[in-house]
Amino acid sequence: MMARLDSQQAFEQHLQRDTAQRYVARFADCWLQSYFQPIFYRSGGVFGHEALLRVHDAAGDSVRPDRFFAGLPPLQQIDADRLARVIHIRNFAASAEPGCLTLNLLPLTVVHEAGYGGNYALMLQRLQQLGIDNGRVILEVVEYEVEEGDGALSAALRAAATAGFGIAVDDFGAMASGHGRVRALRPDIIKIDRSLLLDYMQGDNGQLAAVLQLGWEVGSRMLVEGIETEAQYRAMCGLGVELYQGFYLGRPGFLPVRSEL
Repeated sequence: MMARLDSQQAFEQHLQRDTAQRYVARFADCWLQSYFQPIFYRSGGVFGHEALLRVHDAAGDSVRPDRFFAGLPPLQQIDADRLARVIHIRNFAASAEPGCLTLNLLPLTVVHEAGYGGNYALMLQRLQQLGIDNGRVILEVVEYEVEEGDGALSAALRAAATAGFGIAVDDFGAMASGHGRVRALRPDIIKIDRSLLLDYMQGDNGQLAAVLQLGWEVGSRMLVEGIETEAQYRAMCGLGVELYQGFYLGRPGFLPVRSEL
C-alpha cells in the first residue's frame, strides 16, 4: 500500500526535476507535469495563469487526467491531486510570473483539505516558504460538483475563502439549474462554459446574458473560456466581460524557470 502524503517530506520523495529544471512528480507509475494557460484582462494585460495537469505513463504515453484519477482509489486520488498542486505551485513560483495562479482541485481534495491539518496548513506553509501570497491563489471547481453535491463542497470552499484563497467556479452555465449554491457561495470568479459562447455566436444570446447578469448580481468576476477566434474575443469584449482565456489568446505551455527554488 502506498504511504499517505501527510507531510512536506512525504511530498518531497515524489518530486524530481526535468532537464529544464522544472518540477515533475512520480505517482502510481505515472509522471505528473505542469502546463500553464494565461488568463487575460479585457485590456490585454495578464491576470494570471491556470495550472493544467499533464500525465504520462511509464511508456511515455499521454494519459487523460480524468482517467488517471479514475484509476486510483479515493485516498490516492486526494494524494495525487495534492501532489499535482505541489508541482504547479513550485513551477509557478520558479517562473516569478506576476498575477494569480488558479488550481483545479478534485472535490474530494477540497473537502479533505478543509478539515485536514488545520485548514490548508501544509499548503499555506508551502506558499509562505515560496513567497506567494495566498490571496494570489484561486481554487477552481466545476459548477456541477457544487450544485449536485451534498453541501460539503460548498462548506469546504467557504473554509478556503476564510483561509484567504480565491474561489472560482468552472463550466458555469453548462447545466440547467437555479445556481442556488453558487449564488450562496459568491465565488470570486465565474468561468462561463464555452457552450454559451458558441450559442451566442450563433445568435442565441439569452442564456449568456442571464449568466452575466447573475455574476454581476453576486459580485463575481466573469471569465469567458474557449476563445478561439478574434470574432469571439471582440464579441465578448463588447458585452463587457472582464477576463478571457482560450487558444486565440494563449495556449497551455511551460513557464520559464527564472529561479531554481
